[in-house]
This record gives sequence, structure tokens and C-alpha cells, in this order.
Amino acid sequence: MANIIFGLVALALGLWGLSVWWWSVVEMLRGTVPLLLIVLGFVALGAGITRVRDEGNSPGDASLAEEFGKEAVSRDD
Repeated sequence: MANIIFGLVALALGLWGLSVWWWSVVEMLRGTVPLLLIVLGFVALGAGITRVRDEGNSPGDASLAEEFGKEAVSRDD
């Protein structure tokens, strides 16, 4: 019960603060959004580079078959 009361009070104070200091919230968002986009860009770039590097190092079916002295197995599904 105390959690519900605390949640409602926090929600009411948050909405009040958002309405009173709206332009401060907008200024914070104007500074935070570009930084967030830069960080997400670096994360996406790193994930793409890692995927390309992993695909380049992974052996194909033919090289595995040569390694074990067998022909590549084809599936007829």
C-alpha cells in the first residue's frame, strides 16, 4: 500500500515539475538527444564491424568438408 501511495505522490510531483519547468526539460532534451545518437551510432558501428569480422573468419561448408576429407553435403528439403 505504501508503494502505491509513494508512486502516486512521485507521479504527481513529476507532472507538476514537468509543467512548471517545461523549458528546462526541453533544454535538457536538446542536449541529451544528440549525445544519445552519437553513443547509439558508435554501438551500431561496433556491432556492424564485429559482424563483418566474424563472417570473414567463419569457414564455409566447402572448407569444412575439405578439412574432414568429405564432400560437401547438400540437403534436399
